[in-house]
Formats: sequence, C-alpha cells, structure tokens
Amino acid sequence: MRKKKSYMNNNSILSEGFFDKLFNIFKVDKSTQSKIKKDKKIKNGIKALNNSWSKIEDSLKEKGVEVKFDKFKLSDFI
Repeated sequence: MRKKKSYMNNNSILSEGFFDKLFNIFKVDKSTQSKIKKDKKIKNGIKALNNSWSKIEDSLKEKGVEVKFDKFKLSDFI
C-alpha cells in the first residue's frame, strides 16, 4: 500500500501561511522582509527569548521537573 502524499509540512505549520498572510495584511514586501531578517534588534530579541526559556527550564529543574524546550530561530517567525 502506498503512503499518502501530504502537502502540509507538519514541522512548520505556522510558517506555511500565517506569517505570509500577516505580511500581506501589513503590505510588507520581500525586500523589507529581508531587512527584517538582518535586523540586529530582532536577532537580539530572539536571543533574549531563548535566554528566558532557559531560565524557565532552570526554575522548573529546581522544582524537580525535567523539561527541555526547543530554541527559537529567526526562521520560526519569518
């Protein structure tokens, strides 16, 4: 029996349409999107977000709960 072909990428469901529609709503063109990807403030914000998740992991570890969160990447948002 052949496997059914799925056209939806389960790993990046959010990036498959949500952010494209969001950029279309705000009329953000491709050149602006590339500028967003290179912006240091956005990269630093993602780094701070990852650091916050690490602090939450450490706090939960102190309480006896072993949790491992995935780190965010810029490609998760764009």
